[in-house]
Amino acid sequence: MLRVGCVDRVCCGECVALIIGGVLSTKESSPATVEEVWERLRLAITSSIGEVRMNRWFQNVTAGELSDGVLQLRVPSRFALEWIENNYGDILNQEARQGGLESVQLVPERSNVAVTSRPVASDPPLVALQTSLSLESSGVEERRFPPVHEHRDLSPGVDTRAREVPPRRESVPGGPEGLRKDLTLERFVVGMSNRVAHAAALEVLRTPGISFNPLFLHGGSGLGKTHLLQAITRKFFIQGDRSIRYVQCESFVHQFVRALRQQSLARFRASFRELKVLAIDDVQMIAGKRSSQQELLETVDAIAGQGGQVLLACDVPPKKLQHLHQQLQNRFTAGLVVRVDPPDMETRVSILQQEVIRSGVQVPDEVLRHIANEIRLSVRELLGALVRVVAECELSGSPVSMIRARAILEPISAVSQRRISVETIVERVAIRWGVPPEEILSRSRTRNTSMARSVATYLSRVMTDHSLAEIGEQLGGRSHATTSSSYRKIQRLISQDSDLRDEVERLMRDLRG
Repeated sequence: MLRVGCVDRVCCGECVALIIGGVLSTKESSPATVEEVWERLRLAITSSIGEVRMNRWFQNVTAGELSDGVLQLRVPSRFALEWIENNYGDILNQEARQGGLESVQLVPERSNVAVTSRPVASDPPLVALQTSLSLESSGVEERRFPPVHEHRDLSPGVDTRAREVPPRRESVPGGPEGLRKDLTLERFVVGMSNRVAHAAALEVLRTPGISFNPLFLHGGSGLGKTHLLQAITRKFFIQGDRSIRYVQCESFVHQFVRALRQQSLARFRASFRELKVLAIDDVQMIAGKRSSQQELLETVDAIAGQGGQVLLACDVPPKKLQHLHQQLQNRFTAGLVVRVDPPDMETRVSILQQEVIRSGVQVPDEVLRHIANEIRLSVRELLGALVRVVAECELSGSPVSMIRARAILEPISAVSQRRISVETIVERVAIRWGVPPEEILSRSRTRNTSMARSVATYLSRVMTDHSLAEIGEQLGGRSHATTSSSYRKIQRLISQDSDLRDEVERLMRDLRG
């Protein structure tokens, strides 16, 4: 946030906060120029995202016009515009609002058509997956963009099997809070790894509260559980249901605790137990919280008892959730428990093909297959690799080609070729700390063993695709809360202790070979 103090050394009580889009601190100051407005907004954004990202994505963004509180920004390309809107739109809107702007317009330099960001005064914060390329997720109407064949071809001379962009479905205004516009059933790519989960979702939509209640989806991080959960919830809304809610489990717990403290439990229960559809994501966050587990059990029973539908997503199946009350575990397994596995090769290629179609960029199929072959365990990382290739080619002005894709993805490929397991990490850490691997997996709390275990937790989180819940399970059956605490502990210590940071970096280099 941009903070401005009083102009005078001793505050007279009459100073006015700096407004990015308008008048400067005192009565005697003159209106700010559009360049000054943009420079102040740049400073505010930099404080939120850091110098590196600022220089990478905003260095070629220039100020256009400033009129009636609307700041126009010129962006070097449509791809850069989409990336900024998708990934930094919420920060841009927040800082603009703090400075008093009504809205911000992003304009591609090679176009005279402005793309207006959501009005900062009334719209909710932009929720966008960092690796998303879709026009839908940016909130921009597709009719403002030329069709795919009018976009600059990033790969001249290469057969890309030109595809037409399918007509976009109009999104339903409003909608449940917390749902992303781009996570729809139409965009969910079905393959061998997730077809059972997808079929279960369709059956739930056909006969809510009857077939599978609750529907419990589980699998590793970045495999599409959240996508499917939000897509089902949105479909219920489109079908006309309004008594529905999507919530992160952590938020459910926080709201429950707040209701207890404020003695507003009746209001809290009415807001959840009278729903027709309740979707709860990241259920592993409730492990170890006994009162919250009891409340969730009663909530699930209340909704199901009146014919409503409950949808749940978790990193692990109910039986592997540590410190979960037996009654709640039984309730989860009473419905349908479905695993979502990593996508196979053809599914990964289909996911990438869908993204390039929706984003309006052109990427050779051989490049898509190369990316799909290198990134195998996470859809999120798969899309991130696509973004990385297209972004670096776009920024350097070079076409997307196999040569460029290989060079850009080489660091990722080097790690992928040598699959690092939690077991391998434990063995290397055990050697360095001078303890047997089985002691790291034990309940020993000696200082040396605890530190080794925490380092192993941290390395497992940053060097594997496992979730914290899965890592905890492999490190002696520890809870998600314990594993999360160990990860944050090392994250904090390496920022303060240079010796520990160097040691962790040496271990990472050793593991990567």
